[in-house]
Amino acid sequence: MEAKGLLQFQVNGSFALLTELADGASDEEWRVRSYPAANLVGFTVWHGARTIDWAVNCVMRGAPELADKAEWQDVAVAKAWFGAGASREAADAVAHDVPRSRVSAYLGALREVSVAWLAAVSNDELSTPVDLQARHAGKPDYMTPKVWEEIEDLDGIPGWQFLARPCVSHIRVHYGEVTTQLGALRAGARA
Repeated sequence: MEAKGLLQFQVNGSFALLTELADGASDEEWRVRSYPAANLVGFTVWHGARTIDWAVNCVMRGAPELADKAEWQDVAVAKAWFGAGASREAADAVAHDVPRSRVSAYLGALREVSVAWLAAVSNDELSTPVDLQARHAGKPDYMTPKVWEEIEDLDGIPGWQFLARPCVSHIRVHYGEVTTQLGALRAGARA
């Protein structure tokens, strides 16, 4: 399998994992914290979806994010951006204000757009280094110190590597985190 094909396979897998979490959690689990320092489950799943939207649409395509479009603006939560640098209050607001059914629908629409773009993008474009500062010119909130601190190490790396980090590796870390949290919550409920 060629490198682009592998990347397509992995990004598509990220959508499957996030959809599994959104569809598999209950509404109560969506808004619960499994331990004091944890984010609410709903925030973490939402963050995965918003991260892919940011990475594919804002950074790689230089286009509006799906969450910027009228149909999906209710998925965007003030001061939560795409999850990076969000305060605990903003993160909690996500889980309370954006229902899991809405995140699941957003994932479906985002998957369609992202997979189609990735199938059509050239290998040359995937090899071009990303310029986060240029791509964020219209999104000054994405350049605040708290957000930038979390993403600055992604600036200047080749596009394929950029996609592999937030859209593949990062999603799998959060998938493991959420499945562990849900397992603990469910075990506690049975005890």
